[in-house]
Amino acid sequence: MSSYLSETELKQFVDSLPTRRLAAEALIRDPEGRVLLVEPNYKSDWTVPGGTVEAGEDPRTGCFREVVEEVGLHLPEGRLLVVHHGVAMGLWGDSVSFVYDGGVIGADTPITIQEEELLSHRWTAPEDLDRYLRPGLARRLRAGLAALEDGTTAELVDGPR
Repeated sequence: MSSYLSETELKQFVDSLPTRRLAAEALIRDPEGRVLLVEPNYKSDWTVPGGTVEAGEDPRTGCFREVVEEVGLHLPEGRLLVVHHGVAMGLWGDSVSFVYDGGVIGADTPITIQEEELLSHRWTAPEDLDRYLRPGLARRLRAGLAALEDGTTAELVDGPR
């Protein structure tokens, strides 16, 4: 007698496992150290270029695909700076966000805003991030800036522990 699950039993088991949404964001700076923010048309707070990782796509590829789509920038794919676990985040459930180094570009670099999702962009000093961003995203970006300075990768957790 085999101890392996049947195909139907295996599918039922896999369907019962928890799911997590994946997102990836680019931390893009100008020579003055300001961070590139974008203003979405679907919510009141600002964000950074990036977004949902699609099925069959790794987070780094998803991040830089979104950067091209949202702001028209073809950037070298930088290193991973932050892994953020959002646990029991209400409507969004569980999620994992990855922040990648988008590098440094001139503040006068042409940016082509994706009009379907975005209204505008701005360069913002790190000390002003809290004025524009949700607290969790501001925290992730500050951790990313620190990781750039010390050569590490940060791991953060928000939600019940």
